[in-house]
Amino acid sequence: MQADYPLWVKRSGYLTLATASVILLLKLVAVMLTDSSAMLASFTDAALDLLISLLNFAVLRYALRPADDNHSFGHGKAEAVMALLQAAFLTGAALLLLLQALAGAQGQNMPQQPGWGMLITLCCMLLTLLLVLVQHWIVRRTGSLAVKSDAMHYRSDLLMNAAVLLALALVWRGWVWADWLIAALIACYLLYSAAQLARESLQHLLDEQLPAEELRQIEQLVLAQPDVLACQQLRTRRAGPKVFIQCVLVLDDHWTLKQAHQIVDAVELQLKARYAGAEVMIHPEPRSDAQLLPE
Repeated sequence: MQADYPLWVKRSGYLTLATASVILLLKLVAVMLTDSSAMLASFTDAALDLLISLLNFAVLRYALRPADDNHSFGHGKAEAVMALLQAAFLTGAALLLLLQALAGAQGQNMPQQPGWGMLITLCCMLLTLLLVLVQHWIVRRTGSLAVKSDAMHYRSDLLMNAAVLLALALVWRGWVWADWLIAALIACYLLYSAAQLARESLQHLLDEQLPAEELRQIEQLVLAQPDVLACQQLRTRRAGPKVFIQCVLVLDDHWTLKQAHQIVDAVELQLKARYAGAEVMIHPEPRSDAQLLPE
């Protein structure tokens, strides 16, 4: 874990809360002015975003705690739990919006003052774009799953706001059906986003291996050490920003215990240079016994 990880994740939380609050107020005004189903869908999503951002902020404070006697591997998985709850919130909101869109299709209510709705939506898009750019920069710097899930939400908000803008423009031209149709499309997109987020959260919670390309890179890094003959039983997992790596190094029989320990230390340093803050567990094995290990 990078030394400045907690600082940037907390800053992301403060920025997200402030931006989400402003966007929510703007969309509330837009809903009151327009009485649009698409605008209501966007407002509901914004309200959920603010609620989830509050929960994320609380969970991040817990996830950033160092390892203790009861949590030897740290608290990083709290981020994945929060992301899974976020997916559940998204799913519930999407289903409610879908019902609202179907009701709007039957009622064919005419939205009011679409021009004001378009202006407010453009302001929200600008605020959201600035937030997403900052969040992506923080994700590249920290690798935080919680910040990444937040960024995914607000990235989808950009598309959602564009859809609302299109709906209001079409309503302005007299195409009332566009309002409830785009509200339904927004709901379907939220369901898709929830499924993606849930899948990634479960990968972390179920200790899924790192991607195959990263496993190859780890193996190459280990085998680059001249005294290592083979790398066996490579196991990896991720908890929040922290990576855990376990493997068996096959070494020549003639190395003393002290020399084998030095080789293991050298490999650990290489892996920790590749994954900042990684927890590495390596077991050295003499070549004469290596064939007894399962592949």
